[in-house]
Amino acid sequence: METATNTKQPEQPGNPWPRTVGAALLYIAAWVALWHAAKALNPTEGIELWRPTAGLTLAILLVHGARALPLPIIASLIASLPFWSWEQWPSALLAHLLSPLGYVVAAGVLRHESLRQQRKNWSFNDPQQVATFLGVATGAALFAALIDVLLAAGAGAPAGSASPREIILGRWLGDFIGATTLAPLALIFAAPLVRRFCLGEPSRGSTTRVAAEPASFRLTILQMALSVLLVILFWVSQHVWTMHAQPFMILLLLPMLAWIAATHSLRNTVLAILFFELGIVAILSGPEQAEQLLKYQIVMMVVVAAGLLTGAASQARLAEIARFRNLAEVSNDLLWEFDTQGRVHDLSGRFAKTIQWGDGQRRGDWRDAIIPQEQDTDFLALESAIQRRQPFQQKVLRIRLPGQEHSLWTLNSGLPLFDEDGEFLGYRGATTDITDYKKAEALRQQAEALLRDYDQKLEEKVAERTQTLAEASQRNWRMANFDSLTSLPNRNLFFEHLRKGLKQARRQWRLAAVLLVDLDGFKQVNDTFGHDAGDELLRQVANRLQQCVRATDTVARFGGDEFTVILLNLEQPQGAEAVARKIVEHLAEPVPLGAASATVTASVGIALYRPEWPDTLDLAMTLLRQADTAMYAAKNTGKNAWRVAEQLGLD
Repeated sequence: METATNTKQPEQPGNPWPRTVGAALLYIAAWVALWHAAKALNPTEGIELWRPTAGLTLAILLVHGARALPLPIIASLIASLPFWSWEQWPSALLAHLLSPLGYVVAAGVLRHESLRQQRKNWSFNDPQQVATFLGVATGAALFAALIDVLLAAGAGAPAGSASPREIILGRWLGDFIGATTLAPLALIFAAPLVRRFCLGEPSRGSTTRVAAEPASFRLTILQMALSVLLVILFWVSQHVWTMHAQPFMILLLLPMLAWIAATHSLRNTVLAILFFELGIVAILSGPEQAEQLLKYQIVMMVVVAAGLLTGAASQARLAEIARFRNLAEVSNDLLWEFDTQGRVHDLSGRFAKTIQWGDGQRRGDWRDAIIPQEQDTDFLALESAIQRRQPFQQKVLRIRLPGQEHSLWTLNSGLPLFDEDGEFLGYRGATTDITDYKKAEALRQQAEALLRDYDQKLEEKVAERTQTLAEASQRNWRMANFDSLTSLPNRNLFFEHLRKGLKQARRQWRLAAVLLVDLDGFKQVNDTFGHDAGDELLRQVANRLQQCVRATDTVARFGGDEFTVILLNLEQPQGAEAVARKIVEHLAEPVPLGAASATVTASVGIALYRPEWPDTLDLAMTLLRQADTAMYAAKNTGKNAWRVAEQLGLD
């Protein structure tokens, strides 16, 4: 009872629709709030610095596909509702419906690329994928800019002092900056939370291993402080010394962003990108800066593109480091490195944990652990390869490691290391313990030596026993497949020959036939002359049946006084009828049984197989049933006759 009380059953997820509707409403609210926030921070009329709502649009389409398109359309209609007159609404509605189509195409391309690479979700951990993301985002932003600007101009919306080309370029860059800044944030941070919320799953932290060693707390604080300081300095330089304002000086943020990307995960990198983008927005808050809006947009575009590419490249590098580190942790081998003087400076692997290395031994020479014997080892070949700075593979060495009493047999492979200038740095490789294999090999050799010393009599007994077993096996096989009375194949072997015969007939595209032969009057012979005479009768019937067919055909005893015949390679159905007629005639002749003789007749049923039919076991059984039915039809017409199943309409 106590166990039953303490057992907690897993919660079953409820109806996900209320949560899904709630998430959709929250998405619309966030979209509208970002739209108004971006519009409030816009430094000039007619050209928007960035459109973070483009990132929300691309993110939800990338996660859910085109079926999520109504959500950004509804959000955009709600956000812009107060800013359009009734005369402008047809063009505005058309713009809201058409401009997201570019993002639908972009999301479709990215989703297809993700499926092609057999990934469930889009990832920003690969520089090639990030480049693809930036490319399709560029096209989608250009399409949205053209649609919005052209339809707005057709609706008579005020354009301000900017030219149409400047408006299109500014809108294009604004959409691109918003899409590439907010979409990674939404996909990395918000999408997993929303998915678990809709499914009713509890929020949980990441259970995966960290890609690389996390940056220290001091380094993180230092980078944050320097980032804030740089943004403040650029703000002061752009607002205090307005006569010397240079927007492209803000690109000096890129080294800081690269430093953050190299020492942190991609999650921290996209947060840094957002911080720097918001810092540029703050720098552009003054009206005197609005004149250089296009330059600031170019700076923001370079920051986000460089940040994503640098973060992806760094993440890929960290993933490779993590993969090597994880493999080293679980590997049973000893992974090592030594420098130009032969001093070991790095050991890893589970094998290394069993070695009692001291601080001095870690810097010891690798040659100190090797037993330099030449017999049964590759010591000389290893020394020759190292002297020539060549790789070596699967070299057998005997070593004695510090802290271990017994020596080990090992298999060693290594690669020489060189720097960019071709200077030799040392070797890196792996060592595998093959001591158990060597022991087993020694035991095997001892066993082979004992086998070679066996007495000749024992070998003869083995050969004799083998021959006896083979003969017994052959007898057992004959007993299982041949009739002991007539020496004909029995029912088991008959079905095996029938299966192979049908396949041969279908392959050669020739007719085949199954004949079922039943003796008429056999019971009277058995009752009159006795069972011994009946057995002799069956043996002579078997001989006569074999005389009526070719060597390639099969005669089998099916059971009792029933026999079966398989005829192959028939050109015409009349061939089977000729064999049946011959069987009926031969079996009707008197059979000598010692001093007496007996006469029996046969009723034969014929079932034809055509090569266009399948060669399955079910069809074989059907042919046998047809032959049986035809045989009984022959009996019913007076016996001593034969009938073809096709003539009875059984096929």
